[in-house]
Amino acid sequence: MADKKAAAGKQAVMDFLQANRVLFAGTMGFDKTPQVRPVEFGYEEDGAFYFAAAKCETYYGEVSQYPQLVLCGYDAKSGRVLTIKGEAVFTEDEAVVAKNLEACKTLQKKWGKDPKMVIAYFLKDMAATFSGLDGETIETIEFGTPENVLIGITIEKDTEIKDRLVKIMTRREAETPAPSGEAEVSLQKLYDGAVLYFAEKAKEVWPRMDIGPIERSAMFETYDEREKYTGLAKKLIGNARITKPEDLTYYLNKETLAELSGNQ
Repeated sequence: MADKKAAAGKQAVMDFLQANRVLFAGTMGFDKTPQVRPVEFGYEEDGAFYFAAAKCETYYGEVSQYPQLVLCGYDAKSGRVLTIKGEAVFTEDEAVVAKNLEACKTLQKKWGKDPKMVIAYFLKDMAATFSGLDGETIETIEFGTPENVLIGITIEKDTEIKDRLVKIMTRREAETPAPSGEAEVSLQKLYDGAVLYFAEKAKEVWPRMDIGPIERSAMFETYDEREKYTGLAKKLIGNARITKPEDLTYYLNKETLAELSGNQ
């Protein structure tokens, strides 16, 4: 019975979004004042509701800094209001961006079909509420975080975890690796990508953390190469939760990364 109710709730939300593709997004501006902008629904897949934003616009920057979103739409035919709340998770997956561009006609008019100008996002911890114009709640559907969708690592705020990562970064800077052979060089770059990815995620938790050591020591020759290997590391590591220092030792290990790469 619960599964049927959840399926019916999801279908009701989908029907609403298909009929009313443009919603209004409430965000926190850079000046910490409320902002409201129209956004167009893209599509749903594996429980993730996708939207898109232009990388050069203020909206993307604001949501990157303050990812908690509230989306609201109104269906004149039924007189219902749909309010969606959740945390935006951005992705540059080429297939996801392409599908959003195909679905979002307003983005196409402005940017054509150039995926380099657009980034996609979905909502985790998502909840959708139907209500009337009087504000009375009709139904709330809890979607939570979609499964089988790449979100990335979660680092719990723990001083010992931070200390371990600092040691790993410092040690990496002190190394003078001279890998030989294409496979060894690729593995070294993958390792650097993983350490840099962890460092960047850690900086979200500890803003004053200095990630300079890994940025200085990483073997990347170009920015595109850096993006390639940090992106690959993110996919390999998946949605890992780092709750104790030993977790870092496992994931930031060349043998582990090589094994994960072989299983792809």
